[in-house]
Amino acid sequence: MCVRRLRSCAAVIAFVALALSHAAPALAAGSTLRVLVWAPVAEPARNTMSQALWTKDVNAYVGGNVIPFAGDAAPTLADCKAAGADYAIAAPFDLRPSLPGMSNASGRVAARSHLVVTNCIGETTALDQTVMFESDVPSIASDGDFDSVPETTWARGVPAALARVPLTFERIAHVMQITSPLALVDIKAGSIHPGDALRDFAYADHRIRKAPIIMTVTQTFGKYLEVMFSSLGDKPSVGDLVEPALKINAPQASSPPAR
Repeated sequence: MCVRRLRSCAAVIAFVALALSHAAPALAAGSTLRVLVWAPVAEPARNTMSQALWTKDVNAYVGGNVIPFAGDAAPTLADCKAAGADYAIAAPFDLRPSLPGMSNASGRVAARSHLVVTNCIGETTALDQTVMFESDVPSIASDGDFDSVPETTWARGVPAALARVPLTFERIAHVMQITSPLALVDIKAGSIHPGDALRDFAYADHRIRKAPIIMTVTQTFGKYLEVMFSSLGDKPSVGDLVEPALKINAPQASSPPAR
């Protein structure tokens, strides 16, 4: 539904058509994200999840241009910048305890990954969420087997759980057009809906804003979002870099990214 207080439906269509008819600024056109990925499997979990399979699942989840990080701890901002990455993701795989009465007490394996996604350009945390996994129900034929086959144990559980926490960007998103107090941002609607908040965190030349501009999604147009920004304070510029405002949904929030 069009925002009646702002303009008519015809004006909305014209706004989108104008944006689509202009090439985006070269610096902001974006390319496939370079993502620094740290995805270790904790030692207690290695009997059920192989490093190769977890790496494959995380890389498929991240998409983009994956840069493996083999450090002993999650990558710092310095690691991220040294690798020339746009984002970094820490995705360690570990087991959850199997206790009486818990859902994993009947032969299923319970695990988790505390996902932390860092915006290397804006030096901020873009996602902080713990994802819970339940292994596939063991078959009767496997009763008595002591060895877990990862490709069987986690064939459906891991991809399904990760899919419920989608990563928003396939690349750095940017402001395409501005008709104050509205702007058009080239982000796939996907998991973003009217009412959600985005943050304009940097200029087209990657200079970081002193304070991000918070913009509210008003409408979605497939690969584009219409957003509203305040008439007070700084205004967005065409080509600015944009990402969703952080939503934290984890038992324990992680510490700010180390430098």
